[in-house]
Amino acid sequence: MKRPHPIKWFRRQSKKVRYSLLALTVLCGWGVTLFGEYSAKQLQCNTITLPPDTLPGAGALRIAFFSDVHNNPEIFEQAVSAIIKARPDLIIFGGDMVTAEHRFRRTRWAVEGFRRLADTAPCYAILGNHDYEKLEQVERVFSTAGVRLLRNDSLDWKTPSGTMLRIVGLGDYNEGDEAPARCMKVQNEESAPVLLLSHDPESRWLLQQFDWDFMLSGHTHGGQIGNPFTGKAISFRSSMPAGLFEFEGHRRVFVTRGVGAIYDMRFFCPPEVSIIEQKS
Repeated sequence: MKRPHPIKWFRRQSKKVRYSLLALTVLCGWGVTLFGEYSAKQLQCNTITLPPDTLPGAGALRIAFFSDVHNNPEIFEQAVSAIIKARPDLIIFGGDMVTAEHRFRRTRWAVEGFRRLADTAPCYAILGNHDYEKLEQVERVFSTAGVRLLRNDSLDWKTPSGTMLRIVGLGDYNEGDEAPARCMKVQNEESAPVLLLSHDPESRWLLQQFDWDFMLSGHTHGGQIGNPFTGKAISFRSSMPAGLFEFEGHRRVFVTRGVGAIYDMRFFCPPEVSIIEQKS
């Protein structure tokens, strides 16, 4: 039996039925929007315990990691408060302070928030793909707040246990600004464990020849949609949408869902700040 065309079927209905269907559609759309906006404000502070060999020799360590603020002062303030309360040894921001298509609002809120973080623990940041559209403003926020921006740069940081950790921050993969040869050693040449910061987890495929142990990334937002039954992120941007993953057997990658959201909506995929712990 041939099914009627939906538009023809709709036109054949009475005015009362048509108006009722239109009203129901509007109400459903409104309800979905409200739910998405509400969910995007429900920040979680999650603790992730690393396998003991993730950063070999680094000892006990607590890293606060967050990413993808996307010009949202309210969710940023929640993230700052959660991180300060967690009292980490090290704070990392994984890029995308802004949204490229939107005007960067007055930056005082960002400067003050990052300054509070920098007063809590050593704080380092990398750029995300959106940040390049407002690069001068973003760089000024970090420099004014006392946050070290790593753009194809590295440094040695002394861990609480007294050992050295090499922190490497790369330029953004999607913007063609990633230059690992400037700041990384090839495999088996690095003496210290290496914490690698790269905004997009897909950049890992270009970094196989270099020496690194643990990568922190954002960019995916966890797809902003999760499976309500399994809790798993649904994303077509990366094969590593959110969570802790093994790579090449001996390396690990952690991808955060981020704190902000494009269009300010999330569904079963709440924003997160991650407290990443390695035990001694």
